[in-house]
Amino acid sequence: MSYWGTVVVARAQGLLVEQDGMTGFGYRHRWLRELGDEWQLVETQGRNDPPDLLGSSEAMVASTGHPVFAAYVSDGDCAVMCAAAPGAVGPLTHLWDVSGPCGTYRHQPWGRPEPVGRSVDEVVSELSRWSAAAGLRADAPALRQVITHEESASRQPVDDLLFDLVKALGVARIGRTLPWAFPIERRPFALITDPLGLATRAWSRSVYRQAEQEDGEAPEPAQPWEPAAIALERELWASLYHPGVDLPALVRRVAEVQAAYEAVGDRGGRAARDPDRLFESLFAGLVDGTVQPDDPEDSGRLWADERATG
Repeated sequence: MSYWGTVVVARAQGLLVEQDGMTGFGYRHRWLRELGDEWQLVETQGRNDPPDLLGSSEAMVASTGHPVFAAYVSDGDCAVMCAAAPGAVGPLTHLWDVSGPCGTYRHQPWGRPEPVGRSVDEVVSELSRWSAAAGLRADAPALRQVITHEESASRQPVDDLLFDLVKALGVARIGRTLPWAFPIERRPFALITDPLGLATRAWSRSVYRQAEQEDGEAPEPAQPWEPAAIALERELWASLYHPGVDLPALVRRVAEVQAAYEAVGDRGGRAARDPDRLFESLFAGLVDGTVQPDDPEDSGRLWADERATG
């Protein structure tokens, strides 16, 4: 399975996904796990990846008051990491290997310097200090074994190695993924969140408009459904771990954005649907006014929970 995204390890009271500073790493907080003693792990993504790990980690340290470990994974092939603590952030380090910058992927936002080469001893020492500052007890031999991993010796994906690295930092366990409040990738929410859904279409159109402006052209103005779809996608992801979320209200928002899109889209001569009737048809598919849980296999949860240690 191809893996793109950011893994964040931090300590917080309440849910880590609700902590100030998390949006710097992304907003699609897909998987949330408990690691013991209020330490948590989030797997997240954004539309403008890779994120600024250094700046985002510093912001998260300021928000939580605790050390933060973050790593961005590129296609399961390699990653960069940042170990941050109060008063000490970085440096950005390439995984794997740590001896130099990556020759394949862009691991930083445009205009920011890529990671520089470091020695294995330096990285192991940094992670051991991070663990001590976090009140954990690192397994230094295990850290060294993971840091010195040779791609030729194993086909293990880098995201799996990254979870091994988190274990070696001394966390109590890698917990199973916490449940979602609703299946964000199933209908009706998939009308917005699907990779080919309205939020992606709106975002793509905004990118094209920006490119046209930079080329000195005059792009067509955004259609009303576009900013609404982008905003609703972010709200859906932000609501994913809220058990008391108002699902009918979210479904109505989906219906309104879909109807607005249909009002200007190509429907083959068919009339756009009324938002109220569209809401009724969408919500009628929900059992007793609720939604069924996500399918663990379809959503990837089954695969994600294979990483759990307890």
